Amino acid sequence: MTRRHRLTTITASIALGVATAALASGCSGPDTADRSPSPTRSSSASATATPTPRPSSTPTGAATSAPGTAPSAAPTTPVDDGTGPGTGNGSGVETPANVDFSRIAAQGVAAAGGGTVVSLTGSGDNWTVVVASPDGSLTQSVVSATLDRVTSGPFPKDSDAATKAANAARAGAVRVDAPTAAARAASSAGGTVTGIVLGGSGQAPTWAVSVSVGGAGRTVTVDAVSGAVR
Repeated sequence: MTRRHRLTTITASIALGVATAALASGCSGPDTADRSPSPTRSSSASATATPTPRPSSTPTGAATSAPGTAPSAAPTTPVDDGTGPGTGNGSGVETPANVDFSRIAAQGVAAAGGGTVVSLTGSGDNWTVVVASPDGSLTQSVVSATLDRVTSGPFPKDSDAATKAANAARAGAVRVDAPTAAARAASSAGGTVTGIVLGGSGQAPTWAVSVSVGGAGRTVTVDAVSGAVR
């Protein structure tokens, strides 16, 4: 009786072990893998990235131009150095302190290619010089007293044969030139010369000198041969 009871106990133990092993095998099958939790995404990885501001290429306080607009440039003023042909004096001086009629006359004669000044008129900086050639034809130029050069001309003046002959006769008889007559008239009248014109005839040429005295104009006659003031 005792041996039979022990065999029964052993057999029951073996059966219990087999059942336990089967149960353990069933729990470790595919169902276990399916039930494993999915990986959790990090909260930092799912957050939206904030772009880092890039420094501006334009320095602070620098002036900028609108698109398509060229940068403004400081205006420049042309400078007349007195060497070009020009049509204006460009000096900015309207009334020079001193007007040298000798130099003005010389510029007019040089522009005409030679001859005798028969008229010199103007005011301030601009003076019109008329020169008679030996054949009596006339040439006109404008001279700047400040720049000491011709600023306009020379231009020929049309004349008929009789006028040319009279011009040639008077100019040929002149012994006292226009600048000298101007100086004598200004000294006699005590004023400022505004014009000198040769008149008279080939036998008795005279200078009619316009002088401004205290704002009033008067004419002083100077003998173009002797230089006497009348």
